Amino acid sequence: MATLAQLRARLNLEVGVQAANDATDPVMTQAARSQAIADGYAALWRAGVWRPLKQDIATVANQWVYPLTSIRKLDRLETLNASSQLVDQPRGVIEPDDTTNETYQVRLRSPLAPSLTLRVRGYTAYVSTFASDGAVDDLPAEHIRLPLLKAKAILYRGQLASFARYGERQAAPPTMNVTVDQIIGIISAAEREFADETKSLARLRTRTGQPRSV
Repeated sequence: MATLAQLRARLNLEVGVQAANDATDPVMTQAARSQAIADGYAALWRAGVWRPLKQDIATVANQWVYPLTSIRKLDRLETLNASSQLVDQPRGVIEPDDTTNETYQVRLRSPLAPSLTLRVRGYTAYVSTFASDGAVDDLPAEHIRLPLLKAKAILYRGQLASFARYGERQAAPPTMNVTVDQIIGIISAAEREFADETKSLARLRTRTGQPRSV
């Protein structure tokens, strides 16, 4: 795991911000870099890089819908007895249980016997909200560069927007300017590497198969 401050330090190397200027860089502000990191982590979910998770739920007679804490996508369902032995693999789906898609529930095809354990194995999103520089992520260390690649692309898109808005007013010598094509090239390279790396990582996820509806 890494803190937001550590992630930003690594991003600084990618975008050329000196460590001494982390809090004062006028071009890519600290707030902009921190937000880009958060957006990079959020992009992992859309790219298919998901955090594996499980939740155990005590079954209740005549109940086929149970609330979930964090799981958004289903891998498989298991029913365990009091000795934690697998007795069945029931069918079900995970679906939003409100109109905001912020909370989820598992809906079974049919109710289970009471006093069993329904084990839900699935996936949730990696942390993408950092309350402070000391807040930590939950992405394995070997994959930290993936969201930073997206953050890099986001920051350079901001520079491209600034160029489009203010570039014609710049009076700096041409040798000190970055062309639009060069900025686009940097963005494209970061996005391409992000897409390739996340696709490779997503393919490592085990597929067990679940019905789309019940």
